[in-house]
Amino acid sequence: MRRTITVIAAVTVMTLPLIGAGPSGRTGTGGTGHGQVVTGTYSTGAAQAWQPLPVVRTGADPDGAVDATVVADPGALRQKYTGIGFSLDETSVSNLWKLTPSQRAEAIRLLVDPKHGAGLDRFRLTIGSPDLIEHLPFWSEDDLPAGVTEDFGLKHFSVQRDIDLHIIDTIKLIQYYNPHATFFASAWSAPAWMKTNNRFLGEVALKPGSSTDYYQVGKLRDDCIEVLARYYVKFVQAYARHGIRVDALTLLNEPGMDVVYPAMDISVAQQQKLALAIKREMGAARLDTQLYVHDFNFWDWRDPNSTATKNYYRIFQDAPDGSVTGAQVRKAADAIAFHPYWGDPTVMRDAFEEFGKPVQLTETSDLSPSTVLDDFRLDAGSYILWAQTTDQDGGTLHWTPARDNNIDWDQVAATTKWKDRLVTVDTNTRKFTVRDELYGLGQFSKYLSPGDVRLESSATEHGISNVVYRTRDGGYVTVLGNGNSTDSKVRVTVGGQSFVTTVPAASYATYRWQGRA
Repeated sequence: MRRTITVIAAVTVMTLPLIGAGPSGRTGTGGTGHGQVVTGTYSTGAAQAWQPLPVVRTGADPDGAVDATVVADPGALRQKYTGIGFSLDETSVSNLWKLTPSQRAEAIRLLVDPKHGAGLDRFRLTIGSPDLIEHLPFWSEDDLPAGVTEDFGLKHFSVQRDIDLHIIDTIKLIQYYNPHATFFASAWSAPAWMKTNNRFLGEVALKPGSSTDYYQVGKLRDDCIEVLARYYVKFVQAYARHGIRVDALTLLNEPGMDVVYPAMDISVAQQQKLALAIKREMGAARLDTQLYVHDFNFWDWRDPNSTATKNYYRIFQDAPDGSVTGAQVRKAADAIAFHPYWGDPTVMRDAFEEFGKPVQLTETSDLSPSTVLDDFRLDAGSYILWAQTTDQDGGTLHWTPARDNNIDWDQVAATTKWKDRLVTVDTNTRKFTVRDELYGLGQFSKYLSPGDVRLESSATEHGISNVVYRTRDGGYVTVLGNGNSTDSKVRVTVGGQSFVTTVPAASYATYRWQGRA
């Protein structure tokens, strides 16, 4: 179910790249005058990572032709930036802990340190097992001992497995190298005892009259909606006791997905009631944790041309029985979360404009900085990569596309391999490598901060793509992508301020300057 990414050769990391001198022969012009100073860096990969560009000034805009023009309107505000990062799934964490302590620290620093690394700053936690783990068995945070069939008081709730698997330790390392890092969490399923089929793993069956289409058998029990909300609260509280603030939860990862790894179905009516219950229980616990609804593919939000779509936008409509109003659910929902594996990404902009809710891309396997830029232009506030650390063989995974309720999970582990993720751990040398895309991702995450607001800006022109933000302190950040094989001369105009710069070939470049004094 994961979209395949294009393989690009990994780059062995021996030492951390530091910001230093620009490329040979590149000299600055326009560095004097009375306009605002514009500083920039660019990356083409590890060989040229976050390298400084010549300083220019706004107003230092010489006459003459340029290859492309970028224009942004400070009055045309779009979405706020939330962050770029990756999931702390058990497989990724497990592989990070196969490194030596010094290599593990170096890897985390390269990934998250905003000064000496990429500054990745938004991370997805899993509430119990996701679909990708290294060590069996799958688990929830409230598995019951033998002889116990229910736990409405949540007496058996524990995050001890999260501690034992070094998930908490990894978060602590991230916090050390990036104190501004933020975290949100998703469950793939409720604990088994809260479900109609009393199993944590997914269970599938053929739809009546079909030999190819399946549905998810395991559903949330109606009498467990409230206790599932309290289960989420206990997770947030448990992590808070470890000094980790979980600032948002998704309603459920990919509800109703017809798979046999951990999964669960919740109807639209249940989603509505669960959303209200979560916000009510969070309020009672004096928590301001946000709630993201949907957390599924583009087409599962709304696709009138598909008979397979779940049309989960209906969560914002009045319940047919009158028990819940759409207005209540819209008030409870703080954002709409999407995955990109099926459907048209323009649905993000449609949802943002129709419902006035922030849009978050909470899971993707696409490492391309160009996709980040495109999705931000479609109003996504965040971009979170899924399962991005494996070993040299592609990892020991427990994910499968098979619709087999009696699957051999050991066989799955022996045959399912995901190579060439963002980070590869060599278990022989206990060292790591990263892909070149990390440096392009850093051209966004190193320089943007939560709360920066995107401005509507002109379209791609002659291979130059762009995204422009107004910062919280009144400055501007623009990221330019040069898809050309040669350097390109670009004019940037924002609110009457303009400058001309040369964007290196096949690079992503970030420019920062203050607004008018």
